[in-house]
Formats: sequence, structure tokens, C-alpha cells
Amino acid sequence: MSSFKALAIGVLFFSFYSSTASACEDGHWIQSVSSDGAIIKLEDGSIWEVDSGDAITSMLWLPTTGIVACDDKLINTDDDEKVDANRLK
Repeated sequence: MSSFKALAIGVLFFSFYSSTASACEDGHWIQSVSSDGAIIKLEDGSIWEVDSGDAITSMLWLPTTGIVACDDKLINTDDDEKVDANRLK
């Protein structure tokens, strides 16, 4: 296979993979966490429902904790923890 064909295949693969990957936004932080860890409100006003199996982790997260918000998860950048979550608002 020529190097041009290999490059073209690589570009096509990368384009397909990039379009199917979940979108994430960094620079967020926690405004509040419900006492049971099931609901998290971020500084932008978004409200997230945490998966019941992960709420025990998120209930320990503190306001001002740095967060990366993805389509289906929240990542605590201060403690390197993540929870499955769905955006409600």
C-alpha cells in the first residue's frame, strides 16, 4: 500500500472516530451537590442526574470542584474521578 493510500485511510478513520466520540466541555465547576449525590448543579446552571451506582462517589464532591462535562458522564478533575450522569437541564 502506498503511503498516500495509508494516509487517506488514516484521515478517513480519524474523521469517522471523531464524529462518533462523545462531546466534552471542560472549565466547569460544581455549584451544588444534593446530600445523596444524585443531583449536581454546575456553575452554568446545568443540572445533572447521577447514576444511582455512582452517587456514593459524587456525594463527596465539593462546590468549586473542577468538572469536565461529557454527554453521559461528569469527570472530577480535582480527584480524577468520574460518574455516569444524564443532563436534565
